[in-house]
Amino acid sequence: MDPKESMSPMSTSCGQFGGALEQRTITHRQPWGDELYEFENVPAWVCSQCGETWLDAGVGQLIENIIQEHPKPQRYHQVPVFSLTEFRL
Repeated sequence: MDPKESMSPMSTSCGQFGGALEQRTITHRQPWGDELYEFENVPAWVCSQCGETWLDAGVGQLIENIIQEHPKPQRYHQVPVFSLTEFRL
C-alpha cells in the first residue's frame, strides 16, 4: 500500500492553532528507546501556520514496523550531541 493513497486528514485545520493542514512530504525523526531513526519521503499533514505535523495511522504503523523489523537502512549519519547543563545559559 502506498501511504500517500490513504492520506485524508481527520480535520482540515490544525488542532493547535487552527491553520490549514497541507499535504507535504517530510523527513521524519522517530525516537525509539535510546535510538533515533530518520525516515525520508514521509507523507504528512503540516499546519501552514505553526508547522506542526501529523502522520496518518497507516504511515505511523509502517514506520513502527520498519523499526521493529530492522531492515538495512539506505545510509547512516552521525550527529553531535550536547547537554546544555554543561554550558552556561
